[in-house]
Amino acid sequence: MTVEQPLAPRRTCGAWTGDRGSTGVAKRRMHYQVWLAIVCGLLTLGASASAQEVVQQQDEVSTLRAVIQASERVVAVGKPVWLDFSIVNDSDRPVTLAAPGVRPERPGLLTGLPLTHVFSGHAFGGLTVESLDAKRVWDVPTDYEPQESAPQVLLAPRSSVGVRVEITRFFPQLATAGRYRIQWKPYDGSLTSNAVVLEVAPRKQAMIQTDQGSMMVRLFYDEAPETVANFLELARSGFYNGLTFHKLHPGIFIQGGDPNGDGTGIRPDGKKLVAERSNRPQTRGTLSMATLKDDPDSASCQFFICNTRVKDWDGKYTIFGQLEGEASYETLDKLMALPTFENHQPKRPIVIRSIRIINAPPEEPAPDADMP
Repeated sequence: MTVEQPLAPRRTCGAWTGDRGSTGVAKRRMHYQVWLAIVCGLLTLGASASAQEVVQQQDEVSTLRAVIQASERVVAVGKPVWLDFSIVNDSDRPVTLAAPGVRPERPGLLTGLPLTHVFSGHAFGGLTVESLDAKRVWDVPTDYEPQESAPQVLLAPRSSVGVRVEITRFFPQLATAGRYRIQWKPYDGSLTSNAVVLEVAPRKQAMIQTDQGSMMVRLFYDEAPETVANFLELARSGFYNGLTFHKLHPGIFIQGGDPNGDGTGIRPDGKKLVAERSNRPQTRGTLSMATLKDDPDSASCQFFICNTRVKDWDGKYTIFGQLEGEASYETLDKLMALPTFENHQPKRPIVIRSIRIINAPPEEPAPDADMP
């Protein structure tokens, strides 16, 4: 990999009305049926298929997929946990979706997956939250009241419908630190989604220890959640320990974290990251992911630290952290002063002794806009 200044761093049916106890659950389950209806003929927006037009066929379930995604894999304790729930129709036929156990309503004009469809599993649940640390499982949502009716959803061929839900409202356990595995089985368990694993933990910061001193890094969880999660994973595993900063443009930037030591290396598993761009400027002390030229989604493990304002790099690289503290910048100055060859390789190895992950200080509350 070569970097020529000022080029950027890169690397080479009826409602249930009983109580919610065990007897009620049993009654409710007796009335369940699969309401995944395949509509024979063309369905247009606002149209409602009659009972004769709707054929409920269990074998057609194979054309549907339930998908969940987490907006962040690492969430700070006490912060919202947002999950995206989607139903995907992989067939060439339109589909009508109706939540079991409630009276179906005509589809409305509003798009999106109703909450009654999210909680359309067994006993008006459908979501399973498993604590990987405590070995406990929760599958009954709190603060959710089953509705007597719910709109059907018309799903066109080769399309999807979804909704984003802040899930700690229904599973407050997710406000507690730990690792959790979440899976979704809507429509009385007729569909099974992928599993999502997320970590709820106090926010962290990183201490990069070099033979020239230490640098403390504040991590930008909100702006680059996947990149931060990737960096934390690698640092905790010891991946960076003993690697080097292999490229140094005095006064401009320093780059490291390559297992090959020459700018060509990536993670052992080959994983690469989709760019998470932001409006944050590239300036002194910012940490960004290095990428291949003209491929913003090629970041893996290499990162660089800016030593000056480089406007041309704004929006081109994922910025995931910022140096903090006077001592960190003193170390950066020492690194910038080290001698290099003409190809910007340091004349002697600059070793990353370790990257330690420690708890970040509590965030200061935002000022009250109503206060003078």
